[in-house]
Amino acid sequence: MGIYLDNGYLDIEKILSYKVPFNFIIGGRGTGKTYGALKYMIEHKIKFIFMRRTQTQLDTLRNDEYQPFKKLNEDLGWSIHPITITKYSSAFYDCERDKNGKWKPKEGAEALGLMVALSTISNVRGFDATDRDVLIYDEMIPERHERPIKDEASAFFNAIETVQRNRELEGKDPLMVLCLSNSNELANPIFIELKIVKKAMALTQKGIEVDIDRKRALALFILRDSKISQLKKDTALYRLTRGTTFEAMSIDNNFEDLVGVRVVSRNLQEYKPICSIGEITIYKHKSNKTYYVSMHKMGSPEEFTISEPDVMRFRKKYTFLMDSYLFDNVDFEEYACESLFRKYIYKTI
Repeated sequence: MGIYLDNGYLDIEKILSYKVPFNFIIGGRGTGKTYGALKYMIEHKIKFIFMRRTQTQLDTLRNDEYQPFKKLNEDLGWSIHPITITKYSSAFYDCERDKNGKWKPKEGAEALGLMVALSTISNVRGFDATDRDVLIYDEMIPERHERPIKDEASAFFNAIETVQRNRELEGKDPLMVLCLSNSNELANPIFIELKIVKKAMALTQKGIEVDIDRKRALALFILRDSKISQLKKDTALYRLTRGTTFEAMSIDNNFEDLVGVRVVSRNLQEYKPICSIGEITIYKHKSNKTYYVSMHKMGSPEEFTISEPDVMRFRKKYTFLMDSYLFDNVDFEEYACESLFRKYIYKTI
């Protein structure tokens, strides 16, 4: 399943050819995910929505120096620019300069795409995008320094519902969603809610780039084999950062939450379950003060969902697990277990 063009950049046409409604395209820094997606939309006259996580990010992209079409305009001689529509939204138009030197839509030009933020899409009054066929969610996975959005996965699903409305009930094809991100954390809010963290990690470990689940209308693309990544190894930045976590994430597409894991195999008969949260169950050894985290649930442990109140209750009651983890007294059945454990014990979902 080749998903790259001859020049090494991502082949968006190939991705869309699978005709899967929800596409998560992860990794492959600098492999043309955003560039290729926007280029395809314009060249094929597809009406689209471009979404980022926060309003701050969207406001930055309204600036001509940072707007998503800047490189495309330079490379292809286009003149596509964002025009502010409301406080919370903009639209992309084929533009020209007005008498004051500011960009304005050319006469008769229609909006090529809409630009919104996940955190504020619900504030866009009367938002009707049922004529849009593709939603591009850029930088879907937050970097570690970014603030989480409360109930981020639910916000994402509600945004899709807002855009899609009843189009399938009216006989139209479902909205095509392209979620793009670099190799940050596989245990991100959307993957956790969809319970695909384990699958994504397994694909990463096995070096599998494409996984299609038509029953769930879901496709995972874990970009690993683009020759662009290999060519970047000899650039100045990656010579400087050779051997660092940054290089591992950017070039080798090793995710941040696959670093430093303590994966071992333990006999669950030697442990008793104390609690479960989301996909993981936490066990305590019967004869010492060590713990084991597994994807398998045995017995009748106390159960917590991944709702914010339940996560807070879990942290308050089992705060000692944080100390046990820091002192290397917690082992894990697989990569996904430690990644999820860290997320639940430390961070907001």
